[in-house]
Amino acid sequence: MSERDESQWMLIWREFRKRRIAVLAAGLLAMLAGISIFAPFLANDRPIYYRGMNRFEYDEARRNVRALLGLLADHQEPQLNRDQVTALTLQVDLMADAADDKVSGPLREFQSEIETALALDPAQRSETLKTLRNRWRAEFSGNELPLTVKSRWPVFVSLDWLEVWFMTGALCLLAWTVLGGLLARQSPQFRSLARLLVLLLVPSAVSLVWWLTVPQRLDRSPYKRGVIATSESASSAAVVYETVLWPPIAYGLDEAHLDAKSIPPAWMELKEGQKVPARSIWEGVNWLGTDEIGRDVLCRMIWGGRVSLSVGIVAVSIYVVIGVIVGAIAGYFRGFADLVISRLIEIVICFPAFFLILTIVALRGPSIFNIMIIIGLTSWTGIARLVRGEFLRLVDQEFVLAGRALGFSPERIIFRHVLPNAMAPVMVAATFGVAGAILTESALSFLGLGITAPTPSWGGILASGRDAMFRAPWLIHFPGLVIFLTITSCNLVGETLRDASDPRLRGSRA
Repeated sequence: MSERDESQWMLIWREFRKRRIAVLAAGLLAMLAGISIFAPFLANDRPIYYRGMNRFEYDEARRNVRALLGLLADHQEPQLNRDQVTALTLQVDLMADAADDKVSGPLREFQSEIETALALDPAQRSETLKTLRNRWRAEFSGNELPLTVKSRWPVFVSLDWLEVWFMTGALCLLAWTVLGGLLARQSPQFRSLARLLVLLLVPSAVSLVWWLTVPQRLDRSPYKRGVIATSESASSAAVVYETVLWPPIAYGLDEAHLDAKSIPPAWMELKEGQKVPARSIWEGVNWLGTDEIGRDVLCRMIWGGRVSLSVGIVAVSIYVVIGVIVGAIAGYFRGFADLVISRLIEIVICFPAFFLILTIVALRGPSIFNIMIIIGLTSWTGIARLVRGEFLRLVDQEFVLAGRALGFSPERIIFRHVLPNAMAPVMVAATFGVAGAILTESALSFLGLGITAPTPSWGGILASGRDAMFRAPWLIHFPGLVIFLTITSCNLVGETLRDASDPRLRGSRA
């Protein structure tokens, strides 16, 4: 394919690949995003997989069933609490799945009796449920009830539908990047349909199935107190393992060890008189040390990337959508619409986003959603002016005039013909905007006005080391380094996209 036959985006991509530093920066951003998306499989206090018995989960479900039966028996209204009914069904299912075949059969029968009782009128329902609760205590309250050895996936079960959507989307994007070249000889319409199917419909379908089939529940099992099946204490242990696979960093997001406060990274020398505390056999080393209450810094860095990157991406997505729509209307229709929108842009641009966020935080309290929304609602003016300028340049060209002559609607001309040719500078500005939003969130968290504990962010971790700068300097060094690399990478990618989208700079090397 000759250069003349290539599309604008293909030309930009070809020029982008010539800048090795920009490619490395884009790879670093992709790696950070991937680590944040797959954080549950990298840093977690739950096993990814184990085969064994979970008596803690069974006992907790048994107590929950008894309590829920009491609540439903005391409920005299015709309409039941659907959340309580759903929770009751889920708890009995958990017990039936964990119990031996001799117990799971009676449990299923008991569940059928509960469902029959719930369909009765209030008076009969109350008496029947009280009777069932007494039977429950007599038949299923013994600690000696046998459990079965099963394969379980605790990390997978803990995921919600949104996490599944992002994980599936990341895997589909990786597959498209690797295998998309196989469709190079297909028609553009077929490639567009395949891209839509792989990158949007597949993640949406998988997350919908997950939402419908995997119920949300709180897993409080003390997996780190589990033992190997051959040990002497296996009969009384909360969790018994035959086989277990832990994440690379076997620490929880807010798992504190007060006997391991301010432990330096594993590769640094300990101070004189400082000792590494005894660890469980399931715990690893603290590669980036611990904070002032004994939480693993690397684990919090991984999970903190979710917050910092999501603030940048979501906030930029909000103001790009607003700016594109407003700028397209002003640049295409011009006249009175352009006059009104230009005055609106001049008004909004006077509001400083950082101080407005401080005001909202003072009134409503720290919140990640407030930060994203305020950044999105105050930063769209730059995108709108860029899109307006591009539309003013493109709206009188031949392909737009031909579309008007053929009777195309303004919506079709704007979104299918003009906007794709005006998006290159928007993508450049959005890349710089992600860096600015991350820096804003980090600054707010450093000041204690951003994300609230225990949810970590890079700025929050940096703030926790402010009072321990000499006692635990790694709390400053590592999050500061990651913030610096992320913002620098965004700026390098943005500058390279700017140069690659300018025909006058194509062919030059950065």
